[in-house]
Amino acid sequence: MRAKRNIPARMDRCHAYWFEAPMLNKGKWRQACGFAPDAKLWLEIGCGKGRFCTQMAQRNPDILYIAMERDASVTLAAVENASNLELKNIFFINGDAGLIENYFGEEEVDCLYLNFSDPWTRQNKPKRRLTYRDFLEKYKVMMKPGAKLCFKTDNDELFDFSLEEFRHCGFTLTELTRDLHNSEYDPDNVRTEFEQKFADQGINIKRVVACL
Repeated sequence: MRAKRNIPARMDRCHAYWFEAPMLNKGKWRQACGFAPDAKLWLEIGCGKGRFCTQMAQRNPDILYIAMERDASVTLAAVENASNLELKNIFFINGDAGLIENYFGEEEVDCLYLNFSDPWTRQNKPKRRLTYRDFLEKYKVMMKPGAKLCFKTDNDELFDFSLEEFRHCGFTLTELTRDLHNSEYDPDNVRTEFEQKFADQGINIKRVVACL
């Protein structure tokens, strides 16, 4: 999307929804966001303009949502969306997933979402995929025992690659489907912006839940 104008000023108007120095919250996100120590924390990496995370936050007001996006313009769109909806249980990080270990402490995350991550096919750089084993090992440190990683994509190559990486890193795979919208899992599914776009083009959506 095009770069938005006046990003700092507009982000400042929505200051309640993001942290200028999110690394300071490592290991204490619940406290920083005003939630109980035993509250569930769900994280989305690559939230785009926030359709998925804001709808999930609306559905589950008692769960703390943290949504991460590296592009400032896209982050702004998500933050303004949450602000307009006056949500109280969602906060944003404008940062790179490559630094994820600097943002979250050990066993801090109950559920992790990766929705339509960049497949990195044209560049032939599989190590940059967010489901590459180096990333997965970082996630495992952040995730509580029994936590889930929910992954959706339109890309067949990325999906097959990711299944192998999940298995390599010791995840147990459940709820695996190569046609989510015609599966038993669709009634509870929240569609992202990209998901709806691909579905409108007749592309099957792939999904799996990887459990520790």
